[in-house]
Amino acid sequence: MAVGGAHTYRRIQAETASPAELILRLYDALMRDLARADRALSLNAPLEEAHAPLVHAQDIMIELLSSLDMSAGDLAQQLADVYQYMYQRLVHANVHKDGSAVHEVQRLLAPIRDAWSTAAVALPAERAA
Repeated sequence: MAVGGAHTYRRIQAETASPAELILRLYDALMRDLARADRALSLNAPLEEAHAPLVHAQDIMIELLSSLDMSAGDLAQQLADVYQYMYQRLVHANVHKDGSAVHEVQRLLAPIRDAWSTAAVALPAERAA
């Protein structure tokens, strides 16, 4: 029953979250996946322990890419280019079990995630004012 309650709680959170909050959750999940993959690769764990989070990270990158409003202009295109590059690096990391590619994506993603977090907090405050 506790598992069902946790699932219901997460479902309600997702249904009531703003689009900005949903993107932030994707970034956070992506960061967790990268940390799991990095840990598995650095410990020479069984390949599946790195493979699964890297595949999930690739799925998240595709979701982030598809969520872009390309009519928004140059910034959307630049972000699409960065997402596509990160996706390619994740595929490389997975195929070659390359921890340096995982680190590169972590370094690229961290400032984007932090900026999005700041914006996600500022948007509701700005609308309330």
